[in-house]
Formats: sequence, C-alpha cells, structure tokens
Amino acid sequence: MEEKNKVPYQQALDFKISDKSDFSTFVEGSNSYAVSSLKHAVEDEVNEFYYYFGPEGCGKTHLLNALFQLKSDQIQNVFFLDLKLAKTLGPMVLDVDLPKNILLDNVDAIAGDEQFEISLFGLYNRWYDRREGTLIMTGKTSFDTIPFKKKDLTTRLSSGVKFQLNYLNEDECIEAITKRAQYRHFNLPENTATFLVRHFNRDMRSLVELLDRLEKAQIEQSHYLTIPFVKSLLNL
Repeated sequence: MEEKNKVPYQQALDFKISDKSDFSTFVEGSNSYAVSSLKHAVEDEVNEFYYYFGPEGCGKTHLLNALFQLKSDQIQNVFFLDLKLAKTLGPMVLDVDLPKNILLDNVDAIAGDEQFEISLFGLYNRWYDRREGTLIMTGKTSFDTIPFKKKDLTTRLSSGVKFQLNYLNEDECIEAITKRAQYRHFNLPENTATFLVRHFNRDMRSLVELLDRLEKAQIEQSHYLTIPFVKSLLNL
C-alpha cells in the first residue's frame, strides 16, 4: 500500500526518564519468555504483532524503552510513542510513515476517543498490508477488556502474540532497585534495599520515585542510606 503525505516518524515524545531504561537495568523475573521473544522480534524485525499487558509498575514502559534502545543506532528503523502523552497532540501523530519497528505504549489510554481509535486502526492496517516489520503495543489490561468504541480495533489486537507481565518478587525487586542505585552512582546498602521493598509495594515506578527522594537527601545531607536515616526521612 502506498503511503503519501504522512508525518515523518519520530524517536518518541519528549518525556523524562530518570534512569537508564535499557536492559542493563531491567530485571526480567518471571517474564523471561516474553522478554526474550520481544527482543528477538525487534532485533530480527520479525513480521508479527505483539501485545503485552500488566498493571502499573510491572515494567511495561521500561521494557518498551529497552527494546527501543536495541535499535538506537538505527533510528530510521524504529518509531516509539506513548499514547498516554500523545493524547495532548491529537490523533494525527499516528499518521506516520512506518519503519521496521513500531512500539506503542499505553494504547488503552485512547479508548473512547473515536478519532484516536480510527487513527490506531489505520496504523495497524497499514502495517498489516505492508507485510513486513514488527508491531508492539502495551496496555494495562488484556485487549478484550479495553473499552474501545471501535470493536474492529479489539479484533485487530486479538490477532497477534499476547503476553502478560508479572510483578517482580521481593528478591527481584531488591535486585532491580539496587541496579538503579548503582546506575545513579550512589550506595544503597542491601539491608536498606530490603527494608524499602518490604515496607512499600513492589510497584517499580513507586520504588524508583522513592530512590529519587533518597538520592536527593543523601546528596544534601551527606549521609549513608542506613535504615534509621531512611526511616527518619520517610517519617516511619
């Protein structure tokens, strides 16, 4: 299918990620099969549609960013867009020339917006008609529970390979936040990391936000992140 007058593809919308969001800081946990399948698809540009889902903080966006980084030296071959943020720009952001890898985060965020749904439906159809390259989408829930107005869109999302991402267990969360701290070049003792994971939830987004606070406090007060110090900071 010929594509004319499309918006040039872009790397991503400009949103802040405070940590290195590639595979060096990603902990797979029980999601190893899904992760290895998606890595293979992006690296080899497999002609397949993938939809993976999971609750906030299970690592969906980190994984999508890590997949993007696999092609960062071939920027012309990848399009990455967070639809939660794209809603502020309008559905025309999906009217793009399609590279070999298309990565769309938070597709459930546009449910109920008829024009956005039509644009997403059109993007899927252009990708399908071309019969090459990889299309990956993410959402919070299974495709069949997303309240799309356009039911044909639900049908399209049902057509590919589907994965559910799980939260990390306690040990994996400790490993993950320790890696994040190491990347930020500050010391997070193992017993303090264990304390944080046991006294807060295993939502990695929340834990990373907590690291932001601890890093700032450590710099300002020149204090090791001992458990008593962390308790005082967090009023525990």
